[in-house]
Amino acid sequence: MNNIYLTIFILFISQAIGAEVLKDVIVIGNKRTTKSAIIQHGQIKIGSDLTNEGVNTIKEHLGRINQITLKNIDFTDGILTVEIMDKWTLFPVPMITESGNYHNRGLILYEDNFLGTLGTLAPGVSWSNSVFNALLYYQDESLFSPATGIKVLLMRKSDYVEFKRRDIVNNIHESRYDLVMITPNYLYKENVFKAGPVYINKKIYDDAGGEIFRDKSKGIFFRHHLNAFQAMDVMYEGVVTTYDLYSLRSESHKWIFRHEFDVKWSIPTAKNFINLGLHGHHVNDSSFLFPKYLGGDDGFRGYDKSSLPASKNIGAMMMYQQHLYKNVFLSPFY
Repeated sequence: MNNIYLTIFILFISQAIGAEVLKDVIVIGNKRTTKSAIIQHGQIKIGSDLTNEGVNTIKEHLGRINQITLKNIDFTDGILTVEIMDKWTLFPVPMITESGNYHNRGLILYEDNFLGTLGTLAPGVSWSNSVFNALLYYQDESLFSPATGIKVLLMRKSDYVEFKRRDIVNNIHESRYDLVMITPNYLYKENVFKAGPVYINKKIYDDAGGEIFRDKSKGIFFRHHLNAFQAMDVMYEGVVTTYDLYSLRSESHKWIFRHEFDVKWSIPTAKNFINLGLHGHHVNDSSFLFPKYLGGDDGFRGYDKSSLPASKNIGAMMMYQQHLYKNVFLSPFY
């Protein structure tokens, strides 16, 4: 009799939570994005029990993918049907930088859905004051499994710094460096953990072209990324944080530690948004310049961290986004 009651109770609970075995996934509307990419990035597990809450979780995962528009998701009779629309993801990005006597001209070809895998591939070339620059960037956070992926960055870059205080030039120098970074990642709930080897071959020259510093550094790069936000039709609501740590050992056997953090908070108000940001860095070696990565520094408009020869800094940003039309916003910021 107790076994009968137990069986009835289990059946009642199963029906209450709506659990059903996921037998297959059907993806419609995808012209470029592969079915396997949707399964990987949506963290969909065929053969496991799927509840209504699980469907909502998959919907949230797919809604965060910038390369597609999620139009509908339905789970009936063990079949999960996902209807999407691919976005245009191939963009040429001109690199045009003019800061004092420094110039940089080039082009990055940015493909944000490489071979339909939802990975990013971005080769680029440019010419600055004295050297040829090159970039090769690839990232797919769910390449190997729904929770594991990789980022690869190969870069040759130069930065020209003209630091002024009260219109008086205090320091002029140019840094040239080669960088190799390979960082596997692991996704856990709203967290992204990345760690891997990094190699930097760096040279610094004065304004007359004389070499004043040369060093090769090897070490480990670590990043923690928190995606505590909810995707919306336009923008997002919530908090996104990033913490980076470079642990480098130079040729002189000195350990260099560079910390950098960035916090962004998006608050919707009807169709408008209030964005708040906080950013800072600290490094224990004054000769270690901040390299620019793909698309320039993350941070605040018109602010170039590389132009400040400081071991630490902190800054904040406030921005109001007034909705005008569809995805067009007027964005005054401070």
